[in-house]
Amino acid sequence: MLEGAGMSDQIRGMAVALRHWFEVIDTDELIVEAGLRAPRASGLFTRKVKDRRFEVLSVNALPPQVVRLKPNSPVTTLHLLQDIYDDGELRADPWRWWFAWISVEMIARIGPDPDGSKVKAFILNDDSLQQLRVTGARWLASNPVRMDILEREFATLIDRVSARTKDEGLPDAGRFESILRHPVLTILEAMSGEAGRISAAVTARLAERTK
Repeated sequence: MLEGAGMSDQIRGMAVALRHWFEVIDTDELIVEAGLRAPRASGLFTRKVKDRRFEVLSVNALPPQVVRLKPNSPVTTLHLLQDIYDDGELRADPWRWWFAWISVEMIARIGPDPDGSKVKAFILNDDSLQQLRVTGARWLASNPVRMDILEREFATLIDRVSARTKDEGLPDAGRFESILRHPVLTILEAMSGEAGRISAAVTARLAERTK
């Protein structure tokens, strides 16, 4: 479906156009604007937060940026991004819009991502997202459905370790060792998996429009 430089270039061009209709604002900026957190120091003086009782509310489960479509975006954007609204399991939330924005940016820059591997690699490895990976539990806490997703990820991982235990004759105690030592890695794998599914879906929608 995505073979040929011509098709790839068309998809990139459509991603460039789609990127224009995203409105992206830093989450910290919105929190400060709402008066929920004091702004960072600038010189010797800082503005006071409106009410410090609300500072506790600035600890949130939001992604680094809040993303939405611009109010004047054309109807075609709704079709291209309909998988973000609902994939049959997860309803749209700020994280899914953030993943969509990253996906569209990546497709516009380096081309289609039909299997989601480009975005998955970015989420797991890019230096700019190190802080995000440290606080990966925020993604998990943002939607209870993700607990079910993570449970499936753990189950798959346990099955793999169990199979390896039998193949290599390892003691039963070893089958859960890697999971118990590195549970955060499983969260990040699940997070990158969601991002990858969104990127693949966006690529497929863009490909449909090029026919």
